[in-house]
Amino acid sequence: MIRLCAKMRRLHAERPFDGILPLALAAILILSSACAPREPYTKETFVMGTKAWVTIAGMSDRDADRAAQAAFREMYRIESVMSTWRPSSEISRLNADSSGAPFAASSELYSLIDSSLFYSRATMGAFDVTVRPLVRLWGFQGGEAKLPPDSEIARAMSLVGSGKVALDPSRSTIALPRGMQIDLAGVAKGYAVDRCVAVLAGLGVRNALVNIGGNIYAMGAHPGKAGWSVGVRDPNGGLETVGTLVLRDEAVATSGNYENFVEIEGTRYGHIIDPRTGWPVSHVLSVTVVAPTGLASDALSTGLFVLGPGDAPAVVERLPGVAALFALANDRGIVYRSAGDLDRRLILRNANMTR
Repeated sequence: MIRLCAKMRRLHAERPFDGILPLALAAILILSSACAPREPYTKETFVMGTKAWVTIAGMSDRDADRAAQAAFREMYRIESVMSTWRPSSEISRLNADSSGAPFAASSELYSLIDSSLFYSRATMGAFDVTVRPLVRLWGFQGGEAKLPPDSEIARAMSLVGSGKVALDPSRSTIALPRGMQIDLAGVAKGYAVDRCVAVLAGLGVRNALVNIGGNIYAMGAHPGKAGWSVGVRDPNGGLETVGTLVLRDEAVATSGNYENFVEIEGTRYGHIIDPRTGWPVSHVLSVTVVAPTGLASDALSTGLFVLGPGDAPAVVERLPGVAALFALANDRGIVYRSAGDLDRRLILRNANMTR
């Protein structure tokens, strides 16, 4: 959930907020910033199953409102293409056509899936857009919450693996083995943030925050500041912040299991599934990732969560501009570990952080 400075004006968009539960599941960062003499303009909407904000500084209210509306139209357009909840979306048509035959994809969908496969390779398979059968098997995305037997996990895993997706760049076609499905939930919000930033830049916006369900891009800086201050939420699921990041022309996203989980036979299982084992990940509380783009921070927050603090630093070091903060539970409470160049822009109120 995002908190904006109390003096900022909040104007509601015309679309109704008719899905409060997904909002709670997606909200992972709390924005904290001091008010400038001229108040930034903030407008909000509901899209992709979550709440979204655009905050614009340095423009008249009239121009800022027009720019925010244009950004929202881009969000809605991407949702219409990428949502698996919409049978008419392009991704749903691709999944329905999974038979091994080439599917003629738009250049946008092809490019996004190609990028997703890159982050799957970069994380050694820890991030995988084909993981949907496992996610549903464990009771998420409309599945039935139950402890699946090994045989069902093995059956679901036979339909998982980004290496099985065949791309033909010469024809922009995508071929999926029969029964395989792609779910872009792990990248679509970050990609939409990037597209909104491009729309805003084209309209002359230089200083803004774009937020879709906790996937945030900081354009320029808050007036009079070095950047935008973004507070990292309590990894135990509280609404308080545990630290502050200062960002400028970069993105941030957090993955955690503290809100989206199921309880099966008295045990809590989170929604982030390791596609390499078929089991929910339980060794990490949360991972916050800073990256050059929303797409990168979105995909890597999931992939690094699965990898954990042992294997993730090697991945971070190979990717320019990427840094991560892990929150882990131990017998003293919570310990934080960082990877990449994060220390210079992060202030934790609890100094219990190691690299």
